[in-house]
Amino acid sequence: MSELKEQQTVALERLCAQFEREQRQHAERVEALQLQVEQQAGQIEALRQRIERQDAESETSRRQSERQAAQVEALQQRVEQLSGQVTHLAQDYRTLAEILRELWT
Repeated sequence: MSELKEQQTVALERLCAQFEREQRQHAERVEALQLQVEQQAGQIEALRQRIERQDAESETSRRQSERQAAQVEALQQRVEQLSGQVTHLAQDYRTLAEILRELWT
């Protein structure tokens, strides 16, 4: 029996050593995964901040575009007004020219 008990003890010691190795490996894998999670969380936070900045920039660009569109519309209206004034002025000059021609002839 003593030999059987010794074999059992050796087998148990081997199993304990194997269990300890596997437990250390598992702990190392868990630690490595935790580091990866922390790194990815940092990357996610950086991306979130970048998205927030881009959203703010997009909003600023949109408002600027709206202001520019309003300015363009106002300028187009002013050009139309000036064009109408030029047309009337040209007609007035033609009329004046005809009157002056009649007076000189």
